[in-house]
Amino acid sequence: MISKKLLPTFIIILLTAAVLCGCSQSKNGDKLVSRGVKLYEQQDYSAALDAFLQAEELGLDRQTDDVLYFHMGQTYFKLGEYEKSIEAHQKVLAIRPETFKSRVTIGVCYSKLGKSKEALEAYTSALLYDPQNADSVGLYVSLGALYISNNKPYTAMDYLEKAEQIYPEQPAAHAYLAIAYAMAYEYEKSDSELALAEQYGYSDINGVKEQINKVRERQNK
Repeated sequence: MISKKLLPTFIIILLTAAVLCGCSQSKNGDKLVSRGVKLYEQQDYSAALDAFLQAEELGLDRQTDDVLYFHMGQTYFKLGEYEKSIEAHQKVLAIRPETFKSRVTIGVCYSKLGKSKEALEAYTSALLYDPQNADSVGLYVSLGALYISNNKPYTAMDYLEKAEQIYPEQPAAHAYLAIAYAMAYEYEKSDSELALAEQYGYSDINGVKEQINKVRERQNK
């Protein structure tokens, strides 16, 4: 029996033990998510992914699962693991269907995997949540590229011109517009867009020039 005099002390000990046990069982994934984001920004994608996977295993207290899976999906994309990126972003959409960037990234992943139909479905669903700002540019450029690959230059132009209006210095928009205009026999516009793409530092300008040359060669046969 615990004496009445010792009872308050005993209760304090029990409460302290309960608090300590609770702290020891607390989830630690939140710090790992923050660490993973920093590593992602430093372009250390493998280390970032490790942090996100550990965070998933430990669980989260303050962060939400959609935040974790969004960053995980973006990291998988950077690593070229497109199927895993799709899987992660689908988990985001299950929690927050309005997450625009997840829908766009899923579309890009499908496009990278050569699944044009699935890519178009993802892009079309993203249009329902289109924020009409700088985030839209990637969607419009991706749609333009997809319609170019499907030999639909005029539809591609519609989307690429929207991207150009929102972000006039977006090099990819100019690059794909150069191809689309060439496919539509609008060579002066094509040359103008190609010059802008080069001016704004498009990374594969030689590839664009080669593609335009092939388009013109086919048209002149």
